[in-house]
Amino acid sequence: MPFASRNRDNSMTVLTPLAGLSVRRELDAAAMASLQNRGIEEMANRFAAGHRAYVASKDGQPAAWGWVATSTASIGELGASLTLNSDERYLWNFVTLPAYRGLGIYPRLLQAIVSAESAEADRFWIGYAPENHASGAGIRKAGFVTAVEMSFDAHGRPALQAVSADGATAASRVLGLPITTEPLTPCWRCVRAGRPGMSCSAGSCQCDYQQPKSGCAA
Repeated sequence: MPFASRNRDNSMTVLTPLAGLSVRRELDAAAMASLQNRGIEEMANRFAAGHRAYVASKDGQPAAWGWVATSTASIGELGASLTLNSDERYLWNFVTLPAYRGLGIYPRLLQAIVSAESAEADRFWIGYAPENHASGAGIRKAGFVTAVEMSFDAHGRPALQAVSADGATAASRVLGLPITTEPLTPCWRCVRAGRPGMSCSAGSCQCDYQQPKSGCAA
């Protein structure tokens, strides 16, 4: 599971404007509950914990959204709890509605959030499942660079492997997980499916988030 970062001062990839696209910060728990088909109390609890919601609309209709953690968050699949400095943000729970996928909304939403939050924050973090190829492409377009790979070691313990020497130390602090040089399980989807033998070999995972029957999970 790649965990990527970018700094406020990193140059933005210039993305051509997308007609009819706008991004706003949403402050209403009921509105987010309706968008995400979740309970209002859950959304209110997120706001109370310091999370911020952003919504991208296309031609006036909600098309995508995501959340920004300002102090703490968790990655449930790893059982990891993130602790952020006051000048850091963790971007999470992004969704693009099916009718609006493939238009390039996601990287533009990410860039809009970075621009808005840069008034207070210097460093931004984001993670994604390796089989979610569309998400990975959008994150790279938005200027994020992978700092570490997150997965499980041979004993099933969550751990990190450094990709960027500079970013790995900071990622380890944020995630509260150790950096290891030992091999990690190469396929996140296999782990979640309870496949201890790991059907995908390192560097050749063919799973695709948007095609459930692809790869080793088929």
